[in-house]
Amino acid sequence: SPVVTGVSPKEGPPGTRVTIRGENLGNKPQDLVGVEICGCECLLSTEWKSSNKLVARSGPGKGRGEIIVTTLSGGRGTCTVEFRGYHEKIGPLKESAVWVDETTPLTAGWTSSSVSSFHIEDPLGLSVESNDTKKLPEDDLQELFPGCNGDLSSEQFSPGWFLLQNHLNTSFDDLRVGLAYLKRKVDSHKEGQLSFLKGNVGSVMEQLETLEALQIAFQKD
Repeated sequence: SPVVTGVSPKEGPPGTRVTIRGENLGNKPQDLVGVEICGCECLLSTEWKSSNKLVARSGPGKGRGEIIVTTLSGGRGTCTVEFRGYHEKIGPLKESAVWVDETTPLTAGWTSSSVSSFHIEDPLGLSVESNDTKKLPEDDLQELFPGCNGDLSSEQFSPGWFLLQNHLNTSFDDLRVGLAYLKRKVDSHKEGQLSFLKGNVGSVMEQLETLEALQIAFQKD
């Protein structure tokens, strides 16, 4: 079963980038089904690096708590270290943390080729078929799905186009596994957003009160 033996940093506010080290942390990304930090599910923000390393963003949990990893192959794991979560009081002049990974920022000299090489994870958690695999010609896809495309970020995105373009030779059983993986991702995302909002209601209300006070002060001036 998974065992977490190291964490860096050892504390931080919600959204802290946490490196998790240990043993049996999944044999591939699809094997990872749960990552809890201080009791909060953080699977959606977790990057699987290897069976000994994960990188995740901490959730809204407060106080000291364990980091528990769950995998399909090993079940629910254990932990020998702790992470301390805390909430910073954000004032009107204090910058708040933005949950953006800036390890590979775009520079002023970026080109269309550099953007096209940017890797987007397959939403089904499956390996996208290699370029040498036989695929449907784009003309045929246009005929089947007029006005659509397989770009995940496009408003004209078509799931049918995407599947035929990237998973033409994927077995039905693998697609079912991919669908289950996608559902877990969506459910985890919804739960994470709700728990984060609940955990920060006080901060949100303080900001609203501060803005109202500033508005009244400006109106008096």
